[in-house]
Amino acid sequence: MAGVLLGGLLCALTFMPSLVPRPWIHQAILTGLAFFLGYGAGLLMSWLWRFMELPTFRARWRPAAFGILVTILCVHLAYHLWHAADWQNSTRQLMGMPPVEGVYYLRILLVAGAVAVSLMLLGAGLIWGIRVAAAFPRRYIRRRVASVVGVVVFLMLLVNVVNGTMVSYAITAVDQVQAAVDVSDPPGVLPPSRSTRSGSPDSLIAWDRLGLAGKRYVSEGPRAEDIASFTGQAAMEPIRAYVGLRSADDTEDRARLALKELQRTGAFSRELLVIATPTGTGWLQNEALAPLEFMYGGDTAIVGVQYSYLPSPHSLILEPGRAQQSAAIVFNEIYEYWKTLPISERPRLYLFGLSLGSLGSEASAPMYAYINQPIQGAVWAGPTFRNPMWSRIQANPEGDSPAWQPAFEDGSFIRVIGAQDGDDADHREWGPVRIAYIVNPSDAISFFDENMWFREPNWMRPPRGPDVSPLFEWVPVVSFFEVAMDMLTAGKAPPGHGHNYSARQYTRAWLAVTSPADWSEEDTERLLRFMPASEE
Repeated sequence: MAGVLLGGLLCALTFMPSLVPRPWIHQAILTGLAFFLGYGAGLLMSWLWRFMELPTFRARWRPAAFGILVTILCVHLAYHLWHAADWQNSTRQLMGMPPVEGVYYLRILLVAGAVAVSLMLLGAGLIWGIRVAAAFPRRYIRRRVASVVGVVVFLMLLVNVVNGTMVSYAITAVDQVQAAVDVSDPPGVLPPSRSTRSGSPDSLIAWDRLGLAGKRYVSEGPRAEDIASFTGQAAMEPIRAYVGLRSADDTEDRARLALKELQRTGAFSRELLVIATPTGTGWLQNEALAPLEFMYGGDTAIVGVQYSYLPSPHSLILEPGRAQQSAAIVFNEIYEYWKTLPISERPRLYLFGLSLGSLGSEASAPMYAYINQPIQGAVWAGPTFRNPMWSRIQANPEGDSPAWQPAFEDGSFIRVIGAQDGDDADHREWGPVRIAYIVNPSDAISFFDENMWFREPNWMRPPRGPDVSPLFEWVPVVSFFEVAMDMLTAGKAPPGHGHNYSARQYTRAWLAVTSPADWSEEDTERLLRFMPASEE
């Protein structure tokens, strides 16, 4: 009974809003998981209560107590289901999304029930296995010793089967699927013909070695005629260099190949050079980089080096440290050459990274690269909650700045650009190095807190970010799983919300970091209207 009550209480709380609207299937999984966890915790508490021989209800009072508790549970569930649509729509409205459909919650309840039952059957099977394993050795050795030995052996075998077989097969399957995807071509995309693009006939990197994300990256972005059409002046052909995972045998060789490709294209004679660290699949978001190419009339060079073909969450778990290691090797190779060039002739050097790419990029430059012959700055979007520098800034905001847009010291070195429609104007003086973080208040990947299962995070306290529902309340354990689930769908939010960053935000960040001459707010608005036409 305690398991059903606690499970029902927890699963009802999952209908409350969190950072981003949840698709019905994710809500169903979360609801079923919450019921299972509550059910298991209730059973454990009941067992401990009986084991410690604590007092219980007398038999004649049990039916009445049972009826009262069931009534409370039903009222609790009814209240949360009745308001669930309003809670969900409060977040959707802030993000300009349509309200949920009428059958939304019927599907959730059906699937959530299936999830909960499946997990309970799995748990029951595990308990049965432990009991059998504990009973078997009793025929040969003492009862208590036999129980311990049987359980230990059973658990060791179970872990070995799961880790050695099931996980291994799952990892192999994921790897094979993603490897097959990575060698495919984007629909309707052909190898570039211009020498400023990797994969072209003049390139050191063959088209079929770029990987899916690399092929998309070099085929996207404005050409000289697009930029000239926007500016009304002659423009240069932007340089987009990319080294795919299959372009060389190891990270060091890929880094050296990237440097040679930049030298081939004449990248070190451009006004700006950007070392862009991709996400796990090798993706570089075009909306993040194209604004810079327009701002500087194509007098730019942007280079990326692929380190994985797995999606970022998989790469983070299965290839820990790969993004940071690759980014550091690539940066060092290019930076050491860049330092040898005359200061008056070499390009301004910037870093870029989105999501897992920001984690790698943030760790790529050693301290001396900010002090002795420093780079000029960086734009890091959607930093993960694992980013060391971002975590420190968020944990110790300057003055009364909110945790979702924290200020760092006097703002001369690092600034955080928040909500898309917020006021990002900052008239304080910059220092020699400029770093801009772009962070949406509703981005669960940036604001997930591993301790929020027992402690309310600072970003939930008022004033909240403009796209975070005021109806989102912190509940121990439940909020932890809500925000964890939000990380799976954060990238599906509308542009400027969740983990989906917009061209407007990137434009403002590059403006703040690079300060192009003779650029106005009107130019920004005109560019944002122009870019979709040029990117089709």
